[in-house]
Amino acid sequence: MNLAPVFLLGTQRSGTTLLTRILSNHSSVYVQNELPLTQLFDDEFSLDKFYRNMDNLFEKRFGKSVKTFIKERKLEVWGLKDPQLTEYLNELESFIPESKFILIIRDARGVVNSYINNKWGLGTNAYTGAIRWNKEVNLQLEFAKKYPNNVFTLLYEDLILDMENELQRICSFLEIPFDHKMLAYHEKKADLESNKQNINTSKAPSRQITEKWKTELSKSEIDIVISTCGKTLQTLGYIESYAQLKLSPLMRFYYQLHQKVVGEIQIQYQLWKLKRKLKGKERKQNA
Repeated sequence: MNLAPVFLLGTQRSGTTLLTRILSNHSSVYVQNELPLTQLFDDEFSLDKFYRNMDNLFEKRFGKSVKTFIKERKLEVWGLKDPQLTEYLNELESFIPESKFILIIRDARGVVNSYINNKWGLGTNAYTGAIRWNKEVNLQLEFAKKYPNNVFTLLYEDLILDMENELQRICSFLEIPFDHKMLAYHEKKADLESNKQNINTSKAPSRQITEKWKTELSKSEIDIVISTCGKTLQTLGYIESYAQLKLSPLMRFYYQLHQKVVGEIQIQYQLWKLKRKLKGKERKQNA
């Protein structure tokens, strides 16, 4: 029984939830969709403490330890997905070489468009969204370059447009047989609660999802994203060349201020909606 987890990495809005649903539809794979990372990676981080903390969280959610969970479900692979894992790459090095990592990357233009539409304060405009994507993806790529035998990298667009082939490659990397059930992920009820943010994970793969940014972003926004992320986009094969766009100090200040003010408003509003929803559930349970 292999207790070393597989970690699924990626930026917010890059397809990590979709990939989690797909992989967890494999008969011998389970990927946990997000846990409170501050409880797993605390100030006194160690592998032993991580596994103890993980056991505690599994006990609360499933009423059993990770080892028992794996044994009862006859799992060959178990893992954790969370876009915020990028903040803990130093700690994740402690899992090398036992653990494997799957890194999914999506075109910055698609991610930035999703940031703006998502209204969770991730990137309220093309400039700040592009900066966020560029920083996180480069940290992830550095990690993948440092540990090439442990990190499998794929593009979100390839997963959508050639799903079976990409999943074959992932299964080979994980050293497990391919399971056609993964292709029918959208036919199975999700473990996570459905909402506007993950609605596409309950639909069959569609090219349209990968191209929404082409009609929803303005030319100016696209130019800003390409200029900000050009080198990384070129490295990943998304573009062949790019022009450097010079933003005035005043425009950069405006975009940063917009992010700070509007981003905070968005976050507080979303948190208010969550609290209101939880209170509603509590009232129903107590009724």
